[in-house]
Amino acid sequence: MTQTPLTEEVRSTLLSQCDGLRDLTSWLDGLDRRPGLDELDSRLSSLELNVGALEDCIGYSEDGYQRNVIKKTEHYELVAICWTPGQNTPIHDHVGSDCAFLIASGVTTETIYETNQEGLAFPVSDRRYLPGEVCAAAEPDIHRVSNEESTNLINLHVYTPPLSGFQIYAPVE
Repeated sequence: MTQTPLTEEVRSTLLSQCDGLRDLTSWLDGLDRRPGLDELDSRLSSLELNVGALEDCIGYSEDGYQRNVIKKTEHYELVAICWTPGQNTPIHDHVGSDCAFLIASGVTTETIYETNQEGLAFPVSDRRYLPGEVCAAAEPDIHRVSNEESTNLINLHVYTPPLSGFQIYAPVE
């Protein structure tokens, strides 16, 4: 995984070209509390995203998925995460943070896991998300996000508060 914060200049350019992102950051900046997953789902579901402008400001990594940090405050983190075909996250939870993300382009596969008595993760379900759909994960949810398609994938993630503590799980072999 590679993490790349957008420079102030690049972020300003992006927000000037994408009213939806500008409105989302203004809404998030105006909150004095942690928004719920239902609120994030609603905001992301109705977000009009200028995908071309977003693509001009972000990048991909050959060493795994890339987290392009658009904005991070004490209350939230807004990240465009990009995957090339075949890339995925480790199996993880979001202890301390909720996460909701909008599929900007490509197809996302989310695999949900549970753990056995030894703490090893085993898959229980998976779902494909198409552009415009939103996936929301509460703190204790254990999942893996992957790009199982032949095209690039971009998801717009909102973590509240910013992602800081999480656990990575080993799969059952």
